[in-house]
Amino acid sequence: MSDYELAAYEPAHRADYLRLLQDAWGELALTGDEFDWWFKENPAGSLMSIARVQGGVAGVASHSLFRMMLGGEEKLVSFSVHATTADSARGKGIFPALESKHEQEAENRGVAVALAFASKPTAPIFLGPLGWTEIGRIRVWARPFPRRFSRRRPYARIERFRHAGDAAKAWPNHVVRDAAYLNWRYLQSPRDYVAVAGGGSYAVVGHKEHRGTALAYVADLVGQPGFLLRACLAEVRPGARALLAIPAPEHRATYASMGFFPTRTKLHFMGKALAGDLDLGLRSWRFTLGDTDFF
Repeated sequence: MSDYELAAYEPAHRADYLRLLQDAWGELALTGDEFDWWFKENPAGSLMSIARVQGGVAGVASHSLFRMMLGGEEKLVSFSVHATTADSARGKGIFPALESKHEQEAENRGVAVALAFASKPTAPIFLGPLGWTEIGRIRVWARPFPRRFSRRRPYARIERFRHAGDAAKAWPNHVVRDAAYLNWRYLQSPRDYVAVAGGGSYAVVGHKEHRGTALAYVADLVGQPGFLLRACLAEVRPGARALLAIPAPEHRATYASMGFFPTRTKLHFMGKALAGDLDLGLRSWRFTLGDTDFF
């Protein structure tokens, strides 16, 4: 018999969830406003659970649900996000138990696959006892010390997305980018995003402090990158040390021409088939930094 109890998350657990995230991640943890936006307002919903040890909340985990195009068909997927266990409760198997609970709940809801950008501590658990499969590592690129660019071609800031359908419909496997999703993900977010558009395309620039370093990042970009990257560079605020991005393979030459280069940082991408099949070809997937829960 285990010495912990799993339970569905309830609003009364909010303070405990935030406390455990803060204990684990410090300044990188979700704020209260970010927590409510990410979990309560996500159009597709979330699976959230806690683990109790001796009556107190000692473990938390979630799966965020998203609509994705997989093999040309729209499917529901889940991403493992924002999980941690109190130091005093480590070694009890709480994290894999919470993940297994969410995998079963997701499969029961018809979720095709579970996905994750795993951290160094969680990757062996996903790939070991949980039976997930590594799909590949996605390299982050950076342009150091970006200067502000003049607006060589006019672009507009987006106050609200209003397009019909999926803006990224030409991409391989990807999160569906309809107006409702993009408005929630970027324009309604308490995080610091600016969306720009021109020529029927758009990009989103984010800013954050990472361990005392001011960074900017291309959170999303749909369209030809040349003009959009110039717009992103023009939106980078003074003081940012670098502009980060994940360029699509066919766009890397354009990024390189604008001073970007591949860094050592890679996102460890893995997944597990639930009610569908898991595509193991890394080039069959397209992600941006905004597709993660930590940018």
